[in-house]
Parts: sequence; C-alpha cells; structure tokens
Amino acid sequence: MRIALPLGIFVLALLLFDTDDRAVGAVKALAVSGGIVSVLSILQFEIAPDALLFWPKIAYLDSLTGFFVNRNTAATYFGLILLLNLALLLHALGDPGIGFADLRRWWYRDSKWQTLGYGLWFSTSLIALMLTKSRAGLFSCLVAITCLLVLRLFRRSKRQRVGRPFSAPRIAPWLKRSLQLVAILLILFLVLQVFGGRTLLRAETQGVGDSRYCVMPGILSAVANQFPWGAGLASFEDVFPGYRDPACGLYGIWSRAHNFYLEGIFTFGLMFVMMAMVAFLMLLRFFWIGLRQRRGLRFGPEIGLSALLLVAIHSAFDFSLQISGMAVIVAVLLAPLVTISLNPPGKSSSA
Repeated sequence: MRIALPLGIFVLALLLFDTDDRAVGAVKALAVSGGIVSVLSILQFEIAPDALLFWPKIAYLDSLTGFFVNRNTAATYFGLILLLNLALLLHALGDPGIGFADLRRWWYRDSKWQTLGYGLWFSTSLIALMLTKSRAGLFSCLVAITCLLVLRLFRRSKRQRVGRPFSAPRIAPWLKRSLQLVAILLILFLVLQVFGGRTLLRAETQGVGDSRYCVMPGILSAVANQFPWGAGLASFEDVFPGYRDPACGLYGIWSRAHNFYLEGIFTFGLMFVMMAMVAFLMLLRFFWIGLRQRRGLRFGPEIGLSALLLVAIHSAFDFSLQISGMAVIVAVLLAPLVTISLNPPGKSSSA
C-alpha cells in the first residue's frame, strides 16, 4: 500500500492538473504553501525547539525538522520548495536589465509584489534548509540549484529568435543571465556562511566518520547475497543484523539502509533496478521534451529536471522517498511539471 500510494497520487494529480493553467496553479500553490511551512518551522524551532507540532520532539533536537521527524527528510522538502520559489522568482522577474531605468520600470510592473513574495519564500526555505544541518540535503540542493541556473542560462531568448530590427539590446541576454547566476550564487554563499555554520561544523567534525559508512560494507554484502531475487518487503530490519559489523558499535537503529537504491535492490532485487530505471528515464524524457517545446512555461521542465536531480542524489544518502508523506509530496510536485512539459503550447484551459 505504501508503494502504490505515491503512484496513485501521481496518476490522480495528472488527471486533476491536465492543463497549463491548473498545472501552473498547482506549482505556485506548492511553492507558497511550502514557504509558509518554512516560516512556521523556523518559528517553532526558535520558540519551542523540543516540540514537533503538538508533541514532544525526541530526535534531532539540535536541528530543524519542520513537520517531519527526520532532518534529512525535512532537507529534501525544503530543498524542493527552495527550487520552486527560485524558479518562479526568476520567471516573474523576467529579463529586467541591470540599469536604473530598467529597475524603475520593473518597480512599476504589476508583478513586482509577486516577485517579492517568491523572493521571501525563497529566503525562508533557504534558511530552513540550512537549519536542518543535513549535509547530503545541502549538497544535493546546491547541485540542483546549479542545474536550474545552468538550464536557464542556456535557454534561447525570444528576443534572440525574433530579433529587434529598430534597436539593438543594450546588453546581451546571455550576459544578463550570467550576472543573475553569479548574483544568486553569491547570495547562496553569503547565506551559507551566516546560517550554514552548523552544517559546515558538523561536516568538519564528523567527516566520513559517520556510522553509516562503518556499516556500509555489511549492507553491500547483504545486497549482494540477496540479489537478484531480493529478500522481500519489510525484511531489512530482520535480515541486516546478521551482516552488521560488531566493530561499528551499538549506536543507531538500523531499520533502513539509509540508501534508497541499496534497500530497493535488497528488497526487490533485479526488479527494482528495472522499475527505477524505467521511471527515471521516462521522467527524464518528459522533461527533455518540455525543454525543447515549451518557451513561456519553460520553467516547468527546468524545475522538473532539477527536482529529479535533487531527489536522485539525496536518495543515495538517505531514505526520504521511503517516507510516505515525502513520497506523496514528490508525486504531487512532479505531476503538474510533467503536464507542463508534455502539453502542446497553447493548451491553457479545458476544452
């Protein structure tokens, strides 16, 4: 049931968000609601760090976990929300130029408040991500942001395609986007220095001395012994103790492998490899089609590829996708992005 739920939610979301208007509305709703969740999570972490919503918090007392129990799951969520708001911020910002007159014209646009709103939610989700102290979450999110900015940097400008017969642009569009990329990376660096000190300190002090690396040879041995048929559902907690190295100590409860791919192979064997490859390659193809055929809504497939990269990288270090709530959020996020990518341009409403 826990496996079928995200797939069912994904199919249902495809049916609900079947037009551009509905899909874009869903993406914006996820971005805004995620920004609000980040604000509430930061407030709770500062005011009542020993509470998880309305219950006592028993794990990760020194880290922000939002509405989740595990900080790595929270980092995956806030990373996705950060991506959404960054992409929507850049889309709303458009191509304003870098001069004072360009800034003045932008200020009198009706969309300025929308742009400022996405900027606010981007900032709060970034701070929440830093406060999770998740090393893998921070790394995967930085890689995904870089992917998003690179995809945006190399998109073809409409002005470049159509041309401007009466006046040449004062600055090349690629140079404007390059400056935007440098500015955003500089902001990320400054925020990392201010709010990411705990994460950097944890990475510096623990390094690769984490218990996960100590037990990794045992996990690999268990996976190899169970391949190609797998050990079956919910079998890891019962089977793995026989492979665990006593030298790793008694720290931690190993009910999961802390690696989505290894536990998937351990559970389902070769069938997991085939299913994972089919799902990943299909999503990759959908978003690639969107990059080629969408112009005005190109931010959709750009978010999709970046989010897919974030989840794929973080899944190699943790089990966020094995948490039903997180899997459902990913499914709800990917569905409207697939719709935007596959819809022909102009399908903005139901017939």
